[in-house]
Amino acid sequence: MSFRFSDLSSSPATPVRGNRKASSGFGFTADHPSTTPVGPPPPSSAPSFTPAGEPSPSFLQSSIGAMTGTIKTPNFGRPNLAQSKPSSGRRSNAPLGRSIRGTTSTRQPSSLSREYRRDDEEEEDEDDDGEEEDLPTNRAGTYGMTFDESDTENDTTNPLDDEEDVEEEEDADADMDAMVEEEADYDVEEDLLREIAGTEPYGAPLADDEDLMMLTTPAADARISREAEDIFRASSMRSTMARTRDLKYATLAKDLYSQSQFAEVSEPDNILLQTEELVNKLYDEGVGPEDDEERLDDTLAQACIRLINDIWGPYLEDLPTARDEQAAKVGPSPSATGFEKAYFLATLVLRVHHTPAVRDEFGGARNTALPGILFDWQNDEHDFSSDQINAILQNRPSPATHGLFWQVVFNTLVRGNIEGTIHLLRKAGWESVRKSNRGEPLYSDQASANIKRVVEDLCLIMEICPAVSNSSWDIRNSDWTLFRLKAKAAKEGLMNFTEGTKERNNLSSSRFGGSEFAESARRAQSQIPWDVYENLQSLYAILIGEPDAILAAAQDWCEATIGLFGWWDDSHNKRNLGLSLSRSLPPAGQPADDGDFFDRLALSLQTATEADFHFNAADSVEVGVASAFEGNIEGVIGLLRTWSLPIASTVAEIASLGRWLPPQEPQNLINMNDFDMDELEVLGMNQSTQTDEKDGIKDTTLIHYARGLKDRKQISGMGLYGKTTRDGWEMAVLAVGRMDSPERSEQMVQDLLQSVLSTIDEDARATIDKIWKLLNELGMINFAEDTAETFGDILAKDTFRFGEALWYYALAHRPGKVRDVLNTLMSISLVESTTYPPENQLDDTLRQLLKERTTTLEAFAKQDLEAAELLGKMLSGYATLRRFYELRDGDTSTKQRSLLCRQQAAAALTAVIASADDNIRGGLYDDTRDAVVSEDFLLALLGEASVFVNQSPPVITLDQIDTLLKAIEDIQTVGSRVYDASDEFFKLVLTSGHGKGSTPADLLKQSTSSLGGSFMMTGSSMMASQLRQSVVKSGVMKGPVKRAWDWRAGVFSVSSSGDMLKQIRLGLTRDLANLWLEQADSVIL
Repeated sequence: MSFRFSDLSSSPATPVRGNRKASSGFGFTADHPSTTPVGPPPPSSAPSFTPAGEPSPSFLQSSIGAMTGTIKTPNFGRPNLAQSKPSSGRRSNAPLGRSIRGTTSTRQPSSLSREYRRDDEEEEDEDDDGEEEDLPTNRAGTYGMTFDESDTENDTTNPLDDEEDVEEEEDADADMDAMVEEEADYDVEEDLLREIAGTEPYGAPLADDEDLMMLTTPAADARISREAEDIFRASSMRSTMARTRDLKYATLAKDLYSQSQFAEVSEPDNILLQTEELVNKLYDEGVGPEDDEERLDDTLAQACIRLINDIWGPYLEDLPTARDEQAAKVGPSPSATGFEKAYFLATLVLRVHHTPAVRDEFGGARNTALPGILFDWQNDEHDFSSDQINAILQNRPSPATHGLFWQVVFNTLVRGNIEGTIHLLRKAGWESVRKSNRGEPLYSDQASANIKRVVEDLCLIMEICPAVSNSSWDIRNSDWTLFRLKAKAAKEGLMNFTEGTKERNNLSSSRFGGSEFAESARRAQSQIPWDVYENLQSLYAILIGEPDAILAAAQDWCEATIGLFGWWDDSHNKRNLGLSLSRSLPPAGQPADDGDFFDRLALSLQTATEADFHFNAADSVEVGVASAFEGNIEGVIGLLRTWSLPIASTVAEIASLGRWLPPQEPQNLINMNDFDMDELEVLGMNQSTQTDEKDGIKDTTLIHYARGLKDRKQISGMGLYGKTTRDGWEMAVLAVGRMDSPERSEQMVQDLLQSVLSTIDEDARATIDKIWKLLNELGMINFAEDTAETFGDILAKDTFRFGEALWYYALAHRPGKVRDVLNTLMSISLVESTTYPPENQLDDTLRQLLKERTTTLEAFAKQDLEAAELLGKMLSGYATLRRFYELRDGDTSTKQRSLLCRQQAAAALTAVIASADDNIRGGLYDDTRDAVVSEDFLLALLGEASVFVNQSPPVITLDQIDTLLKAIEDIQTVGSRVYDASDEFFKLVLTSGHGKGSTPADLLKQSTSSLGGSFMMTGSSMMASQLRQSVVKSGVMKGPVKRAWDWRAGVFSVSSSGDMLKQIRLGLTRDLANLWLEQADSVIL
């Protein structure tokens, strides 16, 4: 691809007219002969023929002055680039670019061409160094434009900022150098693709004898201006890529949602249940930041599809549709329901970030490019002309006669519906177009044939578009580059066929090239009708990616934004753009480089809204769509929650899981609570924005959503798995349990449950079980235990369902309160010397624990293993004492039965005494041994055992005698505090057995005032009160108690515990002696 000089004349003289080269800045005629000498150049000592001073105004206004003047190129906000030697050797007089026709052979080559030609041009460059040393290099990535330091604006910067400016310029230079290398690589690929396409590069010469005087015509000036604007847009895009994206509509969106009220939770129960179940399923399945990226993306994508298609979509279809008589706008009408507006915006952001991959027949997956996603969303949610294509195709005598034919064709193409565009063009019926309804055909047979020919060429080009042939909207790949090159070549072919190559060149070279006469001549010589020709050129312009054509075809700024995003050819940007955000997630632990395609989308939005389209800044829906396009997710969620809290909270949670919701910024050091409302208003803040800054947009939305759910007493309907009924507070706790801040989440759960717990009574066991289970699922163990303890307090205070109270205290992991309940039951049993509660007054839970202990504890262990173990251990003492009374008062009809029951009863009672003695082993008090029976009961238990002492035949065994003797020794040698407490309870039991006082309750009341160290005073006051009330209110006091014996019958009421212990010691000594004698006799025998 070396540079060829075969067309250059060896003579330095001005070439004749028939051999003009395209490098000429202007032409010569007979009236303007050349003044260039034929001989060699004059020596440097010769005087200069250049006039001194500045040129005259008449010269500047002439065509010569216009063509020789330097074109000032805009800086576009870029830093000054380093000066270097130009690769072409001389400044070209070619224009900046040409939107329709190619440039001449002297147009400055691309960076690729310069790269190939550099070796051949080194000699020429050396010769021209002195002459051209001040010319800047046309850097790659600037579309062949020059950046001149002299063209920059006046410096108005602060001298104090020089150091920062230098650093910024160095960073910008580094970025620009990287872009140069990248775009040079791209030029190599583009040149190869041109060879594959079999076309010359866009801008290749059409004829050697083309006259460049046409560049001074008004039409050429207009084309230059349009192409300069294109270059400016592309340059702005590249500069935008290198810096942080500016959210143009963020302030507007924040003002709108901060000044609006939160929506009420008014959605049907089915919507709430299904939405909550689907979101909870994400957490139940372990979807979170630690998961596999591919699995995370697929799970979130499937959840989004189900939300849109199966939950929200069907409900929206059932809502009444508001059809206002007004102009078409972006989004639902102002009178539409909030849910419809929220659905419109939510589907946009969810599709952008979580569109699932397309599966092929072989099981492979291909990600959908973002332009295709936006085109699909636009066709589903923003299509006002869905029926126009059919209406035009049914038009008679032909579709082409319809007044909106071309408008619909343009709009269909710019919306990405290429197949629809092809169908419209091929079914246009050009031969049936007539001057009037019954007149003669408008086009001749030859014209119709020509139209069909060029239209078919256009259709064939569109059919090879990757979006049609491969269903690919990945506009950065080589298929799209090749397609655009072929479209450019086809456009040139259309122009050559319509106007003719020679005729175009002749008209361009004539002095009337830009006049009305030349325009009329072109129309007259056209092979197809001029209006059809211009419309086909516009279609080609869209395919090529020219922004002006795209903007002209769009109906509103939303269509224009998506159209620019999908069609705009900015060939110098990074080529890995266009995929859904979730498809470009990096490996775990690496930051996501997902800003490039959003930068392109944001720039497309900016370009569209700065055009002639109307953007209603007071319409929250339009502001929401603009926020979505520029990547302002916080603004989107803020607007969503003014329409529908379920949708807003769901989008916020999915955005947080998908990591496209920006993290909350750290709070300011200034406490905003110190400002009053007037001061906040001066600062541009209100209560809503202050809450968002404190809790974050996601947590604030979840808090308000939970409050709305709590106000719904009960939510019943069809869930994802069938009929479901849930309390409003239950769903509210689940919602706040998913907040990002654990501290704030626990605080909100506590606030929500406080109002629920304040209304529960002893019959709210099902509610308490729900709360306990819910809190454990959320990991809030402390709150779950507090809830169980609160319900246990209610049961112990107001009911006699001791079994349930024991279980909920165990669930709360409160061994002290479990012990209190059991001590209450044991103390009443010892005072009355019988079972308490009686068999007929046992609650279901306590009966199951006593009668089916193993089965019941196994069931409890499935709910809480630690609680079941605690209850099983501590219940053993009370259960054994109760077993003693049941054996004592059981069937004693026969003597043998009576002896067996007494022996079993003695064994059970001895086990209880051994447990009560655990804490005072060896006469030393040690509560860390955690005995299940209190030592306060030891003297009363020894009194119960006194009936088994000194009996014939013996009832107790040698081991049991040993246990009783140890217990007596320990209680008599332990400290006085422990002994006094046990002695006080002994006196209470003894007095109650003799009926002294009005009732045992009175005796308890009198004695508890002096029980300084007793169990009843060391326990909770609630337990002491319960002890007194139980004796009075329970059925124990009703009628005489049936007992087989009562140990207190043989003891005087004034007897002391010391006297009783002496009698027991004496009896045990005799029993021990008898056992020794029996053993000795057995040995002798």
